[in-house]
Amino acid sequence: DIFKYVLKEAEPDGGSVLIELTEEILERRHRENAVLKIIKDAILNQGFEMYYQPIYSVQKGRYASAEALIRLKETEIGYVGPDEFIPLAEQNGMILDIGNYVFREVCRFMAENKLWEQGIEYIEVNLSVMQCMQETLHAKLLQIMDEYQIPYNRINLEITETAAVVSNDTLKRNMDKLIDKGITFALDDFGTGYSNMAYIFDYSFDMIKLDKSMVWSAMENEKAQTVLKHTIKMMKDMNLHIVAEGVETLEQAEILTKMGCDYFQGFYYSKPVNEQTFIKVIGEK
Repeated sequence: DIFKYVLKEAEPDGGSVLIELTEEILERRHRENAVLKIIKDAILNQGFEMYYQPIYSVQKGRYASAEALIRLKETEIGYVGPDEFIPLAEQNGMILDIGNYVFREVCRFMAENKLWEQGIEYIEVNLSVMQCMQETLHAKLLQIMDEYQIPYNRINLEITETAAVVSNDTLKRNMDKLIDKGITFALDDFGTGYSNMAYIFDYSFDMIKLDKSMVWSAMENEKAQTVLKHTIKMMKDMNLHIVAEGVETLEQAEILTKMGCDYFQGFYYSKPVNEQTFIKVIGEK
């Protein structure tokens, strides 16, 4: 049977509000606490692993880049996916340590394998909202790249709409300083929620990443396909490069090629793989 607890939580005005805790809520909080402990341990004891999803260039007919993705190694509570641990890390401030780890690992991996000599022109790295709010972000990233002697044009930084909204002026200042060095930026997850074209106008993006939900809708709905086709044309007219995410079939790739997409990312080409497998995959195609 479901059991209930009632707690009083103080409010700023001196009053209080009653909170009903069900067994489901208690279990969820227990899970969150367990995951938070795992994240803390992973930060201290190298409990993360980097994966890379190759990105296919239509023009060059080969893999030309990749997106860096962080994963937690197997834990005592089993698999904990990024959809679970990343939001918790963001809520608790640990995302800054994770972001620093990711960027450093990407630079190390690129330097050790000289990926640009194997056809990988750049790696895409996601920036969290909290990172984008840091005035010193540009200096930290450039310092790490200099440490590993990574050419600045070998990194593309992915920004979400949320980051653009929350960090605004700070993000623009960081972007300007990084772009001056040759680093490029991508607007990630375009097509989710209420995508606002104003962000494309206001920020100096080089690339737009179409979210898989927008891509899949266009494959199933004629109206959605018309919207996607005209959206891509408009972006191309602004000299933006287009990455289609979630490409899972040859038919999808052919339709998106006709629409003018420059790059494809998805399971039809490759799932995210670890460093060793990534080196093998890019050597095969």
